[in-house]
Amino acid sequence: MRKRISLLAACGLVAVGLATTPAHAADPVFPLLGPAALPLPVPPATGSPKEESLVFTLGVPSAGGGFGGEAVLTVDLTKVAGIATVRENTGGAKEKCTAGATTLVCTVRGTLPRVELLVAAAKNAKNGDTGEITVTGKTAGATITPAATRLSVGGPDLVMREMALKGDPRPGESQPLPLVFTNAGTQAARGVVLELETTRGMSLVETYDNCRTRTVANITTALCSVDGDFEPGETYELAGNSPLHVKANPNAYSDRLGYGIHPAGDEPKAAQWDGKAPTGKRLGVTKRAAKAAASARAVDLNPGDNRRTFDFHTRNTADFTTAAVTLEGDSGDTLTTAFAFENKGPAWIRSARAGDSAARTVIVLPDGVRVVRKPDGCTATTATGGERADQLGAPRYVCALGDTVRENQRVVYPFDLKVEKTLVNAKGSVTVGDWGTTAPRPHSFDPNPANNTAVLVVNAEDGATGPRPTPRPSTSAGTPSPGASATPTATASATAAAAKGTGTGTGSGTGTTAHGSGNLASTGVTAGPIALGAAALIAAGGALYVAVRRRGPART
Repeated sequence: MRKRISLLAACGLVAVGLATTPAHAADPVFPLLGPAALPLPVPPATGSPKEESLVFTLGVPSAGGGFGGEAVLTVDLTKVAGIATVRENTGGAKEKCTAGATTLVCTVRGTLPRVELLVAAAKNAKNGDTGEITVTGKTAGATITPAATRLSVGGPDLVMREMALKGDPRPGESQPLPLVFTNAGTQAARGVVLELETTRGMSLVETYDNCRTRTVANITTALCSVDGDFEPGETYELAGNSPLHVKANPNAYSDRLGYGIHPAGDEPKAAQWDGKAPTGKRLGVTKRAAKAAASARAVDLNPGDNRRTFDFHTRNTADFTTAAVTLEGDSGDTLTTAFAFENKGPAWIRSARAGDSAARTVIVLPDGVRVVRKPDGCTATTATGGERADQLGAPRYVCALGDTVRENQRVVYPFDLKVEKTLVNAKGSVTVGDWGTTAPRPHSFDPNPANNTAVLVVNAEDGATGPRPTPRPSTSAGTPSPGASATPTATASATAAAAKGTGTGTGSGTGTTAHGSGNLASTGVTAGPIALGAAALIAAGGALYVAVRRRGPART
């Protein structure tokens, strides 16, 4: 009996020991990444077949973090024998691969290691031949999942023809799109997708049920799916009962049209498309009677011939303006104010190159005041425009806009200025314009350069900036959180942030009162912060008058 109890107790101890032993964490899994398919040109009758690049990369596991070790990748060429030739691209990552009869064995290292291959159709391969390359991997302490790429010899090559369009339309003018494309490949395309992309100032006139659209960041894209077999050597155009026209909108100025043709399944993807009501009409294409000229390319390997762009320069204008600012304060006062830029339209403006600023606002400070807070979108310079390390207390600030400016868009740059000595009628300026050598110059599209510069004056003499209407209180709201993201607005918000301090002010026109000194939140454009409280000061346009005292000496 004792032996039985001892045996049971021993088994119990073993069971407890097994239950309390921690399990080993699962090994990380690194996926091999590569294209699902790669078409190859049909080998020419004379000369060498064209090689295409094929890259396999060791991806990051779902847990995150790079690889950072060493792995051995095996490229299996068994299923492409007689169909394709494969070799290491020694001009790429330069990883050492050892060639076998039907394999390449490559040792790779680094955070995101990769193997680069050059693939071409075998000399005796035929149009329509297919095969598959598989890649597997091994490494210590981790699992590598395999990847495979299907190779095909020959295929469709859809080439979009260039359209002759009118480049300088007037606002409201529309013109037809004579879209024509050719299948210059060796196989038919089973369905095509027409891609049309317009910037903000242009729009497509017609809508069709087999077209879907989306608008993102001033660009509208339409994809139109057309069923059918589009044969090699044939040229296609829009059907007569489904025309397309592009129209210059009232806000057009510098705009672009992109147009392309893709095999079904290769078109650009998007998570969400704009909803639209059915029209009962479908966009169609028809075959031209004459066959297309022979093409040197055999397959659709280079997407560059699938798509073209056309730039419009509409005969239109945009009026860039800025607003005058009047401040009052004694020595030691800190004044919260804002400097304004506005595009009064009618055109929206897009810079010639993405990322370039469409305009800049230059603020020249009067004597006797010092900047103690500025928005991120504004850079301090010397008085002559040179670089300056210290971003506070500069005599001059340059505030860049984004690469697009919408019509009726307003930008407000909030600043805190400390009065270091009491002066009368101390003047500076606020100027908006194009990039100049030392100061902004008016844009060529701006018909009224006189309103590009406004005065900034501290403690103006009576009548120095014109009559001041009777002030009235502004709308009060909770203090916005600082650092809010910037978004385009057509008009300024008429909400002032309530905070500590007192002051009065009037604006030219209706007049506005500013109270307090709280943080001014951003709610503007890509150019930089726009202050809700400051926006209220310029909601009526024209000159600003701000007398906001905070952190200053006590008054008697």
